[in-house]
Amino acid sequence: MKTCPAGQGDGTEQRQRGRQKVHDEATLKARVVETAFSTFQKHSYNGTTMALVAKNAGISKRTLYELFPSKIELFAELAIRHRANLLDVPAAQNAETLEDALKAVFKVDQSDEKHLQQAAEMRLFYVEAVANEELGVLLRRHCGSELHDVVTAWVEEEVAKGRIVTQSSRDTAKYLLDVLIAARLFRPKTPDVITGLSDIRTYLNHTIRLILNGLLPR
Repeated sequence: MKTCPAGQGDGTEQRQRGRQKVHDEATLKARVVETAFSTFQKHSYNGTTMALVAKNAGISKRTLYELFPSKIELFAELAIRHRANLLDVPAAQNAETLEDALKAVFKVDQSDEKHLQQAAEMRLFYVEAVANEELGVLLRRHCGSELHDVVTAWVEEEVAKGRIVTQSSRDTAKYLLDVLIAARLFRPKTPDVITGLSDIRTYLNHTIRLILNGLLPR
C-alpha cells in the first residue's frame, strides 16, 4: 500500500477542518445577524445589548465579540446584508426586455415572506436612523449612497444598450429606488388599511408598467 510522506495526511486533514470552520463561521454569522434583527426590532438599538443578542442566539458573549467586535459593527452587517438582498443586478443580464430587467433587478416576483422581511428591515432602519445620529450616518452610506451607486451603474449599462433614455443616470436611479424600494417602507402592513390596494407584487408590476408607458393614453 502506498503511504504518504510523514505529516502529509495530517496537513490535508487540517485544511479540510479549516474549510469547514470557515463555512461554519459564515453560517453562524448569518444566524447571529438574523437574531440581532429580531432583537433590535423588539428592544430598539439602544435597548439591545451584545449580551442579549448572544443569549438569544444561543452563543457566548466571547463568541459574539469574535464575530462582531461591537454592536454598531453588528448593526452595520445587518445593513450590508439588507442592501444586498434588495437588488439582484446579475439576474437582469439575460432579460429580453427592460420590463423583465426591472422586475429582476428589484426582485418584484420574490415571495411574500421576503417582501415582508425587507419592509420590516426598512422600518427598523428608518426608525433607528431618526433616533440615532451615528446609525443614520451608517445607514445613509450602506443603504443610501452605495445602493444608489449600484443602481446608477445598472442604469448606465441599460443606456449603453439603448433600452433607457435619460438626461441623468443618477436621477433615474434615485427615482427607481423611490418608487420600487421605498414604496415597501410606507406600504400598509395589512391590505385592508387602504381599500382595494393590490398585493405587493401586483403593485410593483403596475408601477413598472407606469414607468415604461406613462399615464397618457396611447
